[in-house]
Amino acid sequence: MSKKYTNWIKENRQRLIDISNQIWEFAEVGFQEFKSTELLIKTLQEEGFSVEKNVAGMPTAFYASYGNKKPVIAILGEYDALPGLSQIAEPIQKQLKEGAPGHGCGHNLLGTGSLGAVLAVKNAILAGDIDGTIRYYGCPAEEKFNSKGYMINAGAFKDVDIALTWHPAFLNALTDVSLLAIYYVKFRFHGRTAHAAFDPQNGRSALDAVELMNIGVNYMREHMIPEARIHYVITNGGKAPNVVPDEAEVYYFIRAPEHHTVENLYKRVIKIVEGAALMTETKMEIDFLGGTYSPLHNDVVGSVILSKMKRIGSPKFDEKDREFAERLKKTIPSGALDAYASVIPPNFQKMAEQIFSQPLNTIIIPSMGKGKIMPGSSDVSDVSRVTPLGEFATTCQIMGSPQHSWQNVCTSGMSIGHKGMLTAAKILALSAIEFMSNPELVYEAKKEFEEATKNKPYKSLFPEGFKPPFINQ
Repeated sequence: MSKKYTNWIKENRQRLIDISNQIWEFAEVGFQEFKSTELLIKTLQEEGFSVEKNVAGMPTAFYASYGNKKPVIAILGEYDALPGLSQIAEPIQKQLKEGAPGHGCGHNLLGTGSLGAVLAVKNAILAGDIDGTIRYYGCPAEEKFNSKGYMINAGAFKDVDIALTWHPAFLNALTDVSLLAIYYVKFRFHGRTAHAAFDPQNGRSALDAVELMNIGVNYMREHMIPEARIHYVITNGGKAPNVVPDEAEVYYFIRAPEHHTVENLYKRVIKIVEGAALMTETKMEIDFLGGTYSPLHNDVVGSVILSKMKRIGSPKFDEKDREFAERLKKTIPSGALDAYASVIPPNFQKMAEQIFSQPLNTIIIPSMGKGKIMPGSSDVSDVSRVTPLGEFATTCQIMGSPQHSWQNVCTSGMSIGHKGMLTAAKILALSAIEFMSNPELVYEAKKEFEEATKNKPYKSLFPEGFKPPFINQ
C-alpha cells in the first residue's frame, strides 16, 4: 500500500515542483504571504479539502482537512520568505530583484513538501486503505512571529492526535536536538527633543536611554548561563545628529534552554530598562511581541519518522546537482560547521567526518542529538507542547550552507531543493499512513506525551488581549 502513495508523489512531482517554484518566486515575507496562501488553499480545495481561513485573525493562516475520523494527523507547512535575500537559482551571488525578499530558509520547499504529503494521504483515505483525518496547517510568519502559538490559542490544534513536520537542511536527520526558548520584545523610550548644539540642556535623549540599556545588558552577559543568548538591533535611533531624539526603540531577542530561564533573564533586563529611563529622565514603554518554548520531541513519533527515512532513503542527486554543489561550496565561509560540533557524540565523530566531507549529504543520520541544544528557536516548539510531535530534515542545501543565506535561496529554487522536498513529502506521507494504520502507535505517542507534560500545562506566552504585529503594519 505505502509504495502506491509514494508513487503518487513521484507521478505528481512536476506539479509539486511548479507550486514550490511559484512560492519561491512570490518570496513574500511574514504576514504578507497572500499569493502563496491563495495558491496553497486553491490546490487543497481542488483536491476536496475543507479549508478554515483567517485562523486566529491572521489573514495568511489557515488549515485544511480531509476525512472525518480519528486519528487526526497534522502536517505543518510554512511559506514565508526573508527580507533582502533575493537571489537567482545559480551558484553566484546575484539578486533576482534588487532589495526583494528570498527563501533563505527554504520555506517554499517546506510548505510544498507538506502539501504533497497531505495530498498523498488524502488519496489513501479516499481509496479506503486507511481511516482518519489528514490536516494541513498553513503557518505564516515563522521567521518573525509565533503564529503557531497564536493558532494554538485559537483552538486550531485542540483535536490533533499527532503532528508531523520537516525542514530543509544540509543533512538527512531526525530532529531530536533541542532548541532555545525565546522572548522577542521591543523597548521604546520617550524623551524631549531639543537642538543638540544650541540648547542640549533642554533635551532628554531617548537614544541615550537605548544605548545605556544596551550597555547594561552587555555587562549582564557575564552573569548569565553560557547557553543563553541575547541579541538586539536599534530600530529607531532618531532622525538627525543635531536633534536630540525624543523617540528611540531597540528590538531584543532573549533566549535560553528553558522558558523559566528566559523569564528570569527578561525580568533582569526590565530592571536595566528602568535604570536607563531613570538615568536619562525619559519614559519607557515595553512592547512584548511574544515568544516560543523549547521543543519536546516525541520518541514514538520520531521512531516512526526515522523508520520511514531509512525506507525512502536520501534524495537521489545526479552529476549536475553535484557539479552545482561543488561550485556553490566555494562561496561558503570557513567554520560554517563549527556550531554542530557540540552535538556530535564521540562515537559518531568518524561518521560526522564522512558526512561533513560531502558537498551533498546522502547518509541518513542515526538519532544522536537527544539532550543536546542547538542555539536557535522555532514556533514548532509550541506545537510540540500541546500534541505529540516529530520533526526531521532532508538535504535541500549544500553542506555547511549558512542559515538564512543567499546560498539557500539558490538551492531552494532548483533541483537540489526539489529532490529534498519530494523525499520529505514521501517520509511525511508514510509516517501519517503508519499512524492511521496503527492505533497502538498513536496511543503510545500520547502516553509518552502525557508523561512528559505532567504538571507542565501549556501556557500561552502572549499577553492577554495581544494582537499580532501585522495589525500595526
